[in-house]
Amino acid sequence: MDVEFLIERLERYILEESPKLFGVRAVNEDEVRTHLTQLRAAIPDEVPQAREIVAQRDALLNAAHQEAQQVLAAARTKAEQMVTEHRLVQEARQQAEIIAKRAKRDAVVLRSDADEYVFNALSQLQAELNRLLHIVDNGLQKLEADREQTLQMKAEGA
Repeated sequence: MDVEFLIERLERYILEESPKLFGVRAVNEDEVRTHLTQLRAAIPDEVPQAREIVAQRDALLNAAHQEAQQVLAAARTKAEQMVTEHRLVQEARQQAEIIAKRAKRDAVVLRSDADEYVFNALSQLQAELNRLLHIVDNGLQKLEADREQTLQMKAEGA
């Protein structure tokens, strides 16, 4: 029998079915003993069932706790991995930005140096060409003067 049912039956017997004399309930001792014997007989059946239910509950709770711990550990690991990957991506982006800025700066410096070199080379070439042009002009003037002198001498000698 069900323990709860037996307790309710005993309670009903004591509080409702037993006669009341001068404000005090009179109970039949044999009747109470019968109820208590039935209760004791039912308890051994109920206790192992309750213990088994408690053990099953504890096992389920332990399994759930272990699974929760595993899920938490996996989540922490994944979070740490994502943070690390995010940090690595950020560092890579920062390095890329630094490299790009440095490359632009170096390109500007290199372009400026190249422009300076070309300017100096062209200036030297211009100076050399001007010197050569001056020599050519002098040579042409000398030849013109010698030619005029030769023509004059021919005109005088004729």
